[in-house]
Amino acid sequence: MELPHLRLTKSNLLMAVLVIMLALLVIYPMAMIIFGSFKEGGPLTSAPLGFKGWITAFTNPDSYKTLWTTIWLTAVKAVLNLAIAISLAWVVARTDTPGRRWLELLIWLLMFIPTQPLVMSWVLLGAAPSGLINVALMKIFPFITTSPIDIRSYVGIIWVSLQMSAAMFMLITPAFKGMDASLEESSAMCGAGRWTTITRVTIPLLLPAILAGFLTGVIKLLASFEPELFLGLEKGIYVYTTKVWYLTTQAPTDYPQAMALSAVFMVIIFLLLMMQWRMVEGKQFTTITGRGFRVHVTQLGKWKWVTFGVVLGFIIIVVLLPLAVLIMGSFMKIFGLFVGDPWTTAPWIHVLTDGRVWLSLRNTILVGTATATVGTIIYAVLMYTVVRTRLRGRKIVDMLSWLPWGVPGLVLGLGFIWAYVGGFLPTRFLYGTLWILIIAFLVRSMPMGCRVMTGTMHQLANELEESSRVLGGSWLYTFRRIMIPLIIPSAITVWILTFMITAGDLTTAILLIGPGTEVLPVLMFEYYTVWARTEAVAIGVINTFLILGIAVLFQFLGSKLELPSS
Repeated sequence: MELPHLRLTKSNLLMAVLVIMLALLVIYPMAMIIFGSFKEGGPLTSAPLGFKGWITAFTNPDSYKTLWTTIWLTAVKAVLNLAIAISLAWVVARTDTPGRRWLELLIWLLMFIPTQPLVMSWVLLGAAPSGLINVALMKIFPFITTSPIDIRSYVGIIWVSLQMSAAMFMLITPAFKGMDASLEESSAMCGAGRWTTITRVTIPLLLPAILAGFLTGVIKLLASFEPELFLGLEKGIYVYTTKVWYLTTQAPTDYPQAMALSAVFMVIIFLLLMMQWRMVEGKQFTTITGRGFRVHVTQLGKWKWVTFGVVLGFIIIVVLLPLAVLIMGSFMKIFGLFVGDPWTTAPWIHVLTDGRVWLSLRNTILVGTATATVGTIIYAVLMYTVVRTRLRGRKIVDMLSWLPWGVPGLVLGLGFIWAYVGGFLPTRFLYGTLWILIIAFLVRSMPMGCRVMTGTMHQLANELEESSRVLGGSWLYTFRRIMIPLIIPSAITVWILTFMITAGDLTTAILLIGPGTEVLPVLMFEYYTVWARTEAVAIGVINTFLILGIAVLFQFLGSKLELPSS
């Protein structure tokens, strides 16, 4: 039963305000990326309009090389991450492997580790020739005389990007957990063999979730920045994001070419996003019905200890080992030098007595808290309007809330520079302040926050609001006394996840910060690039454990309040 039309006072004005707000936050910066691609200068110049950027970008053979590198590297990373995510989801959700709950929690941890510290820890482990793994292998096996691995390579970029498997795992696992075993049993009772059941029943039912997870991974891996920058730049490996960063930060800057590349990059990702929408729009793949349902758990026998060992080994290698090395690296005299007596507390003394570190920590907490608090309120209002009302224009609101998903953080930062610094509104005063960071991160986190809120709004029965209105409650009273208490668990989920995104994101902030507005990821990057790398690792430890502390809080509150899955 649909909700009756809500008689909101000045409802058309409310919808107009929401659409205008989203247009300024989302459409305006994206449109300015297109506009900037036709301006023959930077955002603060009075350069004329023209095709200089497009001509330079697409008559340069390096642009096509960069595009090809981006495509094939993303494809390889996405396929490997998907294979790992499916394997992990099957073990956790569909087998009797021991300790599955704890294994799942540790896999979640991988997603919450900020990418930049993770990459630095892998440099310590796999750099040639001084990486810890290389040193250990050459000591254990005397016949190895040269470094067997080099993390600064295509293989290293692919390896570090396996972090995305945790995000794909989160998207795919609910489908594995929610598939009714009776569907597979019915196939078997009809005489179908195991392979036929897998190919004709299991895979088709899981395919929507797998494809959604795969396309989400592709979109995010296309926008990957830190692994390619730290591990590829020294070897001349460029992808779209690092090429745009290089063109806008290295003298002489080339904004026209960078904006043209950004515009094309944004269009490519939007096409993928539209594919994802079309795949799920109007389709239902129901596996849980009112007649009850049961999950089939595969009994592995002695093999359950093999799956346990494989998953635990994966977690140790990709989660616990980098965390341990990250902490070790913060106590080194020289970054990456593990010979002689390498240990010292000097990096921590330097970091803890550096006022900029404390300022950046304060800014990180302030921006994260403000973004999470304001964002949670905005996302709840937006999705209440979309799901729980019949106001005209609500589909436009829903579409606009999705669009930032297709904009990489670095491109979003460029869009905000052009929109709020070199655009048509009197907002230049925002540049270099914490306000522009908060606004940018509100947009950056919007798709995630709105999706969590959407799921909750759909789960709430209409009768709860109808009963309040029948008894004379106004819309405002109903929303305040009925809806808000019911959505508090999801609101806490959104708050925590938004804070974690904001506190660990380098790409969105790197082009928007000014003197005194640095956040931890940007300060960490600055230390690393000026070769104060042990101090950068120490800042990475602070940043990582700030975010992991929030992740632990998420798990604690989830157990207390039964938070819905994100």
